[in-house]
Order: sequence, then C-alpha cells, then structure tokens
Amino acid sequence: MARGWLLFLALIAGQGWAGDGRGEELGFSAVAGKTAWVADYRIRDARGERELVMVRDDTRIEYRVANEPVRVWRQTADGVELRELYPAERRMVVYAPGDLRTLDKVPDWAQLSGLVDPALRAQLNTTGAAAAAFAQPLTRYRGVDSQGTPVALDWLAGPALPARYCVGKHCGGQRSEDAIRLQGLTQAPAEEAFTPLDGLLEIDHADLGDMELDTFVHGLSHAEHPAH
Repeated sequence: MARGWLLFLALIAGQGWAGDGRGEELGFSAVAGKTAWVADYRIRDARGERELVMVRDDTRIEYRVANEPVRVWRQTADGVELRELYPAERRMVVYAPGDLRTLDKVPDWAQLSGLVDPALRAQLNTTGAAAAAFAQPLTRYRGVDSQGTPVALDWLAGPALPARYCVGKHCGGQRSEDAIRLQGLTQAPAEEAFTPLDGLLEIDHADLGDMELDTFVHGLSHAEHPAH
C-alpha cells in the first residue's frame, strides 16, 4: 500500500525528504474564510495510472489516492506533522515532527506542495510565450534532468502546481506518457476541502508498539508503511 506512494514521490519529487519545514502552529481546526486549492491529477508510476487528489492551503497538504490512507501533512512550530487517516476504520495515526525526524522522513515542503522538485524546474528553460490552462497562466518548461533525460513541464504559477509533467524521450510526441497530468483545479473553503477528522480515534505513532493486540494496529504491522 505504501510502496506506490513512495515510488510516486520519488518519481516526481526526487529526494523528497529534507529540512524540517518549520511554520506557524495553526492546528487542524477550520479557519474562517480560509481557502484551499483542490487539484485532481492522473499520475503514472511503477504501479500504473492512478488518481491523486491534492488539497493544499498555507499550512496543510493532503494527498488522497485510492486504496491508501489519506495523508495530511501540517506545518507546526516544531516542524512537519503527518496524519494518516483511515476513515473506514475511524482511526488516524499521527507522526509528530520528532517522529519524522527520528525516522529520517521529514518531507521537503516545497516538493510536497508543488509535486515537482523546485531545483529541477529551476534548471529547465522556458519555451515560447506563456499560455493559459484551468483559468491560470501557464508557462512551458523544457530541458533535461540531472541524468540527461528529457523533461517537459507545464507550470501554473498562480497555484504553483504542474499542469503536466513528463520525463523521457517521448515527452514531446504522441507517445508521451506523462508522470503527472492535471484533470481539474478548483478553490474551495478549507473546512470543506480537507477530509474531516471528526470521529477519528487518534493514535500516536510512538504508541503503536504497545498496541499489538489492537486489530487495527495488527493490520498495520502486516502492511508496508511509508514511515518505515
């Protein structure tokens, strides 16, 4: 379950763990008037094609992929926190910033929020005039990555998200197999866009070892886990 998520992050973001992403402690409660971007992607990685729904505001990023837990990263005063939500089981597993640092799994916030490594985008060249897509100005980037592989990136500067990302020799032709393609983009009130936490039993990652007899925790221990 987790392996595809890791392969996906590795594919689109390079080395996706760095820094400690420090930010303001705002909590998960709704903030009046706060909006979030909601982006619907088709992604292609070693597991084939899947849908990724990404929700993002100033301090939170949520990934929703079928058959995987909903993952929500949050900036706090102590670093980045990860919550893995299991709505069907009414549970959520919380990785405190210290847990992620101990596990060497602190995400690079810029990569997580923009899907594509900012360093890669910086080394690409813009081609032609900016176009428009999803009611947003779009800039086309082309070039090669650090291994010399051709890269095509169509970037929406407003939401700071890719509309299309492709790696490989066929990126410019009809045989193109995009790693990322945006299908829909909207803005919504944050309290409506993010997965609700009401009714979910919170379990600290640090306590999982003491809960081996719990049926839910037992199931987790027999599945691959992104933080292990």
